[in-house]
Amino acid sequence: VGYQKIHLKMHLNRASSQKLLSLHYHRKYEDDNRLHFYSSSLSLVQLVKDTRIVDCPPNSNPSHGSHVYCSCDGLFLIGIWSDRYAQQPSTLLIWNPSTRESILLPHSKYYSSSDSKYYSSSDYEDSDYDDLRSTYGLAYDSMSDDYKVFRMVLPFHGKKENEIFALKKGSWRIIEETGMTDCSMYSGGEFLPFVNGAFHWLGISSHKLLLYVVSFNISYEVYGEIPLPEIVCYLALYKRSKPKIEVDVGLSVLDGMLSFYYRDDTLFNLWMMKVPGSWMNLFIIPSDKVYRVIPTYMFSDNQVLLCLKLDSKVMSRFVYRLISFGSFGLRSQIWPLDCDDIDIDAITINKDIGIVYNGIVYTESLISPELKLGLGV
Repeated sequence: VGYQKIHLKMHLNRASSQKLLSLHYHRKYEDDNRLHFYSSSLSLVQLVKDTRIVDCPPNSNPSHGSHVYCSCDGLFLIGIWSDRYAQQPSTLLIWNPSTRESILLPHSKYYSSSDSKYYSSSDYEDSDYDDLRSTYGLAYDSMSDDYKVFRMVLPFHGKKENEIFALKKGSWRIIEETGMTDCSMYSGGEFLPFVNGAFHWLGISSHKLLLYVVSFNISYEVYGEIPLPEIVCYLALYKRSKPKIEVDVGLSVLDGMLSFYYRDDTLFNLWMMKVPGSWMNLFIIPSDKVYRVIPTYMFSDNQVLLCLKLDSKVMSRFVYRLISFGSFGLRSQIWPLDCDDIDIDAITINKDIGIVYNGIVYTESLISPELKLGLGV
């Protein structure tokens, strides 16, 4: 049995399935080789102390860094570092929080090279770290009936070595550069929204300094470009001979549609692409008292769940707010959380919990990540 029937069942049941917000954290003073997750039902609006634990491999240490890149059909794609200065995680795994099953993915061709592509702490100070970051995405490809991991890298000395990993084949493959845009990925480590069969990220044109959306279709392996609203496409400027953006920008998926957001010193703007090629501004809210705002989920009644990071520290506080918009105007309220270790209106760092990361929304499933790994069928 392939993934197709399971994925189709997931798609048909998605509207009625329970949506969960998972909060990922790492304990600072104990269980150093484990990742912990709190789960919260979006319908109950209550954070239950349902701790789900991932045991990390011996060669990785969450205290050096861990990241949940995305979720797809209830499967999490997680990276764990063994060296806090490395360009990419030493361990990449797919984990189902509902069944607790997980698989380790083999290292990419890029990682296993013996040259300077792998970047250790010993020479961190003498290199250009901004150009070495990467990010990953996980998605289902209906044409091949397979789950695929896409690795997007910032250009390394002019090279653009993006890769793709198919679970059925169990191996990485470097993607041809043919058709790749002339832009640079704006920021390594960012979330790669998957909409209409393609991953998306923000890019900056190397010639015109234009900010726009770049896409990569995983079935046909072709790149594309989507223009942004004119008011934001000229945000890029040169700083230290590199294209930079002075405001916080990003992409997300809300109600199955691509969304774009940016925040300056005073305001947060959110757009959604309901019609291909056409952006609609959903709302603008004050943001002068927060460090970052991340759209997390859109409910059926047009309420948007926002994750607000209150400061720039690694050990920071997160607040979740519900933004309602419509003919009545805008309304904002704290999204209640309830957990012994976490304040009711904020996710707070204390001496027991080391680092708490912003949450990710997923749908529970029974899909096994081991179903087809490396069988080549």
